[in-house]
Amino acid sequence: MVSERLEGWEGRLYALIASARDQRYVLGEHDCFRLACRVIEALTGVDRWPEFSGYQTEREALARLAKFGSSFETAGDWFFGASRIGVKMARRGDICALTDDAGQKHLAILVDHRVACMLPDGLLFIEAARCHCAWRVG
Repeated sequence: MVSERLEGWEGRLYALIASARDQRYVLGEHDCFRLACRVIEALTGVDRWPEFSGYQTEREALARLAKFGSSFETAGDWFFGASRIGVKMARRGDICALTDDAGQKHLAILVDHRVACMLPDGLLFIEAARCHCAWRVG
């Protein structure tokens, strides 16, 4: 991302994560991508969601990703405006890529040694070591 983190980003990040705990997963409304967009806005003031809103099925979401890259990670490089980095290089608030046990990829937010990821079961905290790459936010 070209935007820098705004003053007070830490408080906004933790408030956002706390509010996400009480929301149920809805694809295209409150999913891992929407949460990542909210984090970007909370940290940098840049709202990327309007460019991508409107998908309601997994197929529609994957079709949107395919417009921006040949893989989940390549689309992420485009979306975040930078090449991915190793998870060990990520900072609190950066976005990580996580592959679940079924082989599906998700975006997650680095909060400490864990990431917060909005999945169909709700907001889950998972060891960051399970993620395979990350992108800087601000």
